Amino acid sequence: MVTKPREVFLLSALILQTLASFAGAARPQLAWRASGVTIGLKADAQPGTKFVKYCGEHADEICNLPGLNGVPHVRMRAGYITVSEISNRQLWYLVADREEESNDLQRAGPGDASSSSNVNGDVSGAAAGDAGYDRPQPRSEVAPVILWLTGGPGCSSLDAFIYEHGPFKFSYAASTATTANGGDAQAEAGEVAGDGVEGADKLSRQLQQRQRAVLLERNPHSWTKVATIIYVDSPAGAGMSYSGRPEVDYHTNDEYTIADLVAFLGGLTERYPELATAPFFLAGESYGGVFVPLLAQELLRVNRNRRADGEEPLVNLQGYSVGNPVTDDVVDGNAQLFFAADMGYVDPPSWRRMRAACDDMFWNATRDTECWDAQGVVKDDLWDLNWYDVLDPCSKPDDDDDAVMGNKVAKSGNSTGGGGRRQRQVSELERRFYWPFSARMGYPSPQGTASAVEGQAHTEAAGAGRRGGRQLWGPWLRHVVPCMDRRIALDWLNRAEVRAALRAAPLSVIGEWQPCSDVLYYRLDTMNLVPLHEDLVRQGLRALVYSGDHDMVVPHTGTRKWVYDKANLGSTDGPLRPWMLNGQIAGFTARFNAGAGFRFATVKGAGHMVPQSKPLQALHLLRTFISNQDL
Repeated sequence: MVTKPREVFLLSALILQTLASFAGAARPQLAWRASGVTIGLKADAQPGTKFVKYCGEHADEICNLPGLNGVPHVRMRAGYITVSEISNRQLWYLVADREEESNDLQRAGPGDASSSSNVNGDVSGAAAGDAGYDRPQPRSEVAPVILWLTGGPGCSSLDAFIYEHGPFKFSYAASTATTANGGDAQAEAGEVAGDGVEGADKLSRQLQQRQRAVLLERNPHSWTKVATIIYVDSPAGAGMSYSGRPEVDYHTNDEYTIADLVAFLGGLTERYPELATAPFFLAGESYGGVFVPLLAQELLRVNRNRRADGEEPLVNLQGYSVGNPVTDDVVDGNAQLFFAADMGYVDPPSWRRMRAACDDMFWNATRDTECWDAQGVVKDDLWDLNWYDVLDPCSKPDDDDDAVMGNKVAKSGNSTGGGGRRQRQVSELERRFYWPFSARMGYPSPQGTASAVEGQAHTEAAGAGRRGGRQLWGPWLRHVVPCMDRRIALDWLNRAEVRAALRAAPLSVIGEWQPCSDVLYYRLDTMNLVPLHEDLVRQGLRALVYSGDHDMVVPHTGTRKWVYDKANLGSTDGPLRPWMLNGQIAGFTARFNAGAGFRFATVKGAGHMVPQSKPLQALHLLRTFISNQDL
């Protein structure tokens, strides 16, 4: 058979596309079976990393990740801890060990020639990578351990692993391959198909339907440079965690969540005893501002009881850290609109009318009141603002490019004078009061808008002693925090080979991974954490509360208010002052002297997820806190 030149070319293009999709993917490791355990030779360990020779001596070790060129530069273990045998309730975890060689942040003064920075305090040039971090230090001391708790409630810790402070940076590879003559393989395959070459249509479709390659690279700002990080999906029903009795266990609250986390730590420290004796810290953000102090309180109680019984503490708890933390409903809820007005986002006459109608109490407005209606107008204007980081654009679920966003703006009509704002339906206005505006308000009854199946689930949960809560992450939010682009995570974490590598249950067992769970009915029970912070520091725990100053969900102004005006944290070490990084102001801070000490810090230019928007500054905060140094 004579092969046509164009058919040869098309086949070559397909091969090139296939090879390109594997660029950066994990290379095959030399592996063999020994005593029933897969052993992988770490021949591809990344330069500058001190490693044991083999990976895979234990079944829970992660020896490769799809998209990573070589083996991981940090030891990782993953799997499930059973927190209820009766329900088969399983919490998924990933333990990322502190890196073998220290890449700790080195302080760089204004005249330090080894680093340079811009006005935002971001390291630039060589200092952004190796020069600022890759200065090996001896690692003789025991690595501190941090348990990370993502908020929501019901959001996955893998979101933080991928987008905030995990060991890797994630990105998409180029979507097309280049042919030998410099053309676009996919476009040229389509051209061949247009000529009617037999089989070209099928091959062209294959080119178009291939998954885009996700590439993993070392994260220079990973928190594993400072500590061993435990990522856990909590409660069951969030992320990769699940229950064999979802109709009961997916109705939960703060109390059940904390109880399961204590059981989880019991199982994890039994599996990895070194985690129990190392200096242990709790950390989280957003609704993690509820989880972290509640868990700290419970761990202190558990440790006291264990000591009384002659047992070692469950963990060696030293302190806790929370970022942009949900703490006080009244202060946090009211701070949102005060922040918006102070930023110049609210029409002054409208602001005066709203303040008068609401008497400055915005957070608990009642439907069909003057206060509710006045807020609706303002929140409608602010709906397309990224509340989680007002400096960033608002990513929409269907926005694949700027043209789509521009098209949507162009289609908006019914302007009231400024252009670009359309008149929205009443059902859309309801969303402005749903999340994050007043998630605690109006728990629906099963007889209301819930389906018959949901009503039955409420009944069964109540019969099992669990109170039905509210479905916080439903169709309105589409499982993703508003305005956040989570396409890479949604793609990568729902691939079968990734699930296998992460020791997570397959799609057939737990379904698709979502950033935030829509199967949970969560009752928000804790409305004021301020007294708990006062108690924890006086019981000997060090505390760090930090806030990105461009977050409008839990504004730093509200956090500052409860820290200074409501909490009894003792005297300060001085006025609120700038803290510096690389010769630039990175934020403002003050330390309160009650108990073991309480530090408040803002991060200039950061949003709700500080490690995502300002990773260098977040790592510096963490390092100084863990090492108990001044900021």
